[in-house]
Amino acid sequence: MRTPYAALTLTLVTVAISSLVEASPAMRPPLADGAPRADYVATLAGRDGRKVTGAATARSSADGKGTDITVTLDGDTPGATRPWHVHSGSCRQSGGVVGGGRAYTAIAIDAKGQGKGTATIPALLADTATYYVNIHDAAAAMGVIVACGDLTRK
Repeated sequence: MRTPYAALTLTLVTVAISSLVEASPAMRPPLADGAPRADYVATLAGRDGRKVTGAATARSSADGKGTDITVTLDGDTPGATRPWHVHSGSCRQSGGVVGGGRAYTAIAIDAKGQGKGTATIPALLADTATYYVNIHDAAAAMGVIVACGDLTRK
């Protein structure tokens, strides 16, 4: 009678270990192309009729104490400079900047309408919260949102 219980216990332990490995960013294997797994991803879409598109990724920093964020934009106005931030909440339910505004360097849009921004914030993104990326019009027009995208956990 002990054998079925032993097999059940072994199965439960295996499932628990697999869940822990999947949940821990530090223990996840890289993707097939060698890139580290993203903890969060977002698809950015233009606001107020703008044709800007883009993507964002957020993952635990190498030291496990912060979050590395990368944003790419396409279809924007050549020569523009776009401040951007990760915020708590969602594109529909706005919240405060995560990690402090000074952690984010504005994105310079090139002649092809493309740009890329990176930041490392001194905070981990909590599993129990929601986040989004805002691309602002300019330092003098922070209230105007060019593009937005909700970060979803991967």
